[in-house]
Amino acid sequence: MKLEGRVLIRRISIVAALALPIGAAVTAGAPDDAVAGCQITVRVHNSGSQAFTVNWDESKVKVSGGTWSKLANSSSEVVGAGQTKSIVYGATFNCGANRRYQIHTTQGGDEETTYFPGVSSWTTDQTPTINVSM
Repeated sequence: MKLEGRVLIRRISIVAALALPIGAAVTAGAPDDAVAGCQITVRVHNSGSQAFTVNWDESKVKVSGGTWSKLANSSSEVVGAGQTKSIVYGATFNCGANRRYQIHTTQGGDEETTYFPGVSSWTTDQTPTINVSM
């Protein structure tokens, strides 16, 4: 009985030793966008002639099939004419996921929401530049 137990333990050890390199090779060979979460840089370019404020805390991102999420908390900055400002956020899905952006800007008392790439379209761009003119 003791001999059978030792043989069983040895067989389990051999199987585990063989499976570990295979699992490591599969993980090492996985493309970067297969890993959940990534850093995405969203740029807002002022293509107009007047400065405006981009309200990052009111701007949002949506993954296809998901819900809108804020890009930042308590953050806004002035974007002068011809300037580009950016924010980096940690995406919760893989880098290659389809996304839509909703950028909230203000100028004086006016507010505007710009959708990128559009109201009903998607992008996989990890460094989108969104042109805004108010």
